[in-house]
Amino acid sequence: MRTGSAWVMGLLLGFAGCGDDAAPMQGSGAPPVTSPPASVIGAGSGGGGAPLNPGTAGVMTGQPPMTPMGMMPVAGSSPTTAGTGGMMMMAGRGGMGGRGGRAGMGGAGMGGAAGMAGAGTAGAGGMSGCVENLTCKLSPPPSTGDVHQDCVDRINQFRTQCACLTPLARWMEGEACADMMAEYDSTQPMAHAGFRAKICMPGGSSQNECPGWRAETQIIDRCLQSMWDEGPPPTQPCDGDCFQTYGHFINMTSTRSTQVACGFFTTPSGQIWSVQNFTR
Repeated sequence: MRTGSAWVMGLLLGFAGCGDDAAPMQGSGAPPVTSPPASVIGAGSGGGGAPLNPGTAGVMTGQPPMTPMGMMPVAGSSPTTAGTGGMMMMAGRGGMGGRGGRAGMGGAGMGGAAGMAGAGTAGAGGMSGCVENLTCKLSPPPSTGDVHQDCVDRINQFRTQCACLTPLARWMEGEACADMMAEYDSTQPMAHAGFRAKICMPGGSSQNECPGWRAETQIIDRCLQSMWDEGPPPTQPCDGDCFQTYGHFINMTSTRSTQVACGFFTTPSGQIWSVQNFTR
């Protein structure tokens, strides 16, 4: 969860699961030349993810220096400030990115925390003939001219080509609410603020967020790639600090979700905020 970052709720800054806690993002001002850092918080009952204070909390530690592609910042790096870009966030309910969200990633798992099978196999409900590569780096599919569809296609590109999972349906009924959440968060500025406050329905059960980016194409290309780059968690269950590090990826690969609605909003200063709301 990074700027040109992402936030995860339920949530990359964001959380996963069934709870309402989300981490706020910072990101006001003109976008930076390089992608901003992402922060992440674990939400949901038992998740204990309190909202982040813009620029003072939620920055992930122990990560490599940020690159132009929007990777996480070095531990202790200063918060993003106006003119330096947005972040990634994730939020969700349950604080675990959805229990059982790793199931079907190439092999049956116990209690929904499926193990990762070798390359060339697909998990239950996965794509037959797919060769799993969870470290894949992909150029986005050609644009359809509809950024909401492009966002869904990009998430499904990672799911089907890299994780050998079935694609998510475009949740069109949730798009108006997703757009409202992206706009609401941009005024806080705090990632997942709209998700936490339940400002509209249907809002989904988990959320990833890219706050303060300078172009929709960068969100589709860089922000979603940086969320994917978190990779699978090393342990199951993955909550607390683990979820802070891997929550965006967990939300993107959850087998409990069947649909996703992407929301976008452009601020008067030209910053682009985007949320991705996942639902069963």
